[in-house]
Amino acid sequence: MIPEAYRRYEQTVTVSVVNFHSVWGDKAANLAKIKAMATEAAQAGTDIIAFPELALSGYECGEESRHLNQQCAMHRAAAETIPGPSTLELARLARELDLYILVGMPEEGEIKPQVHNSVAVVGPEGVLGKYRKITLSPFPIWCERACFHRGNELPVFETRFGPIGVQICADFWTMPELSRILRLKGARLILNCSASAVGPGRIDSMTYQTASRGKENEVYAASANLVGTEQTMSFYGHSTIAGPSHPGFVQVFAQGGDSEEIVTATLSFERLHYLWHLIDLEQIHETELIAEEFAKLRKNAKAGIPD
Repeated sequence: MIPEAYRRYEQTVTVSVVNFHSVWGDKAANLAKIKAMATEAAQAGTDIIAFPELALSGYECGEESRHLNQQCAMHRAAAETIPGPSTLELARLARELDLYILVGMPEEGEIKPQVHNSVAVVGPEGVLGKYRKITLSPFPIWCERACFHRGNELPVFETRFGPIGVQICADFWTMPELSRILRLKGARLILNCSASAVGPGRIDSMTYQTASRGKENEVYAASANLVGTEQTMSFYGHSTIAGPSHPGFVQVFAQGGDSEEIVTATLSFERLHYLWHLIDLEQIHETELIAEEFAKLRKNAKAGIPD
């Protein structure tokens, strides 16, 4: 039942996503807690652990971003290259624990003073790479476009559990095409590192959209969310692990509450490939038609022609 291309990988994986409360602007404190929680999860059998968006520094931008639409001094000061001091320290821990660790952090860009809202991916092999957030939220409700430089790549990361995809918050919540591309690139697990703030219906959104991304792409989907209050913003946690199921189409395997905690589920790729056998997504997916329609929309938009 498992396709030839995936038979060399391990066929079960234990995934953890963390409800994480960042200490705003204190990388040392956050890194120490990330290492402690990763160690705790590994000792309990976790293979891959994901921490939320900007967990290393804290999410909120400073007053210069909130009031003046300028780059945030805190994130600029906290930014590191990937690989860099924090990721190399995490890579040493990952090697010791035989664990993959994903952590959101401000990343120093190739051109200063550019800063990216990124997720570093480290494992027993070392620093595997980074994903840079593409969908930056606009001023004045959010400050990301003032502070961060958008990413322009959708990598998948090779692990002993197969290729995994990574997204950050709005990429996952508002751009379903990105998840589909990661699936078509071979990802069977998509990890969403999020900073989703308290608001009406947000817990339902965390549950349903994580489950929907898993179901519609026939992958396991896991969202790690911040929790607690930073400066002016509060985050609700409820980190979620979900995916396709049969015969009920979708299942939530584990979900956290509104406090700091590690949320864990063990997932079977053999079960996932059985679902791929029932519904062959690649066979029914009209990739060429979709690409053609997107190309038409882009061409018309440039020409000023209505849809």
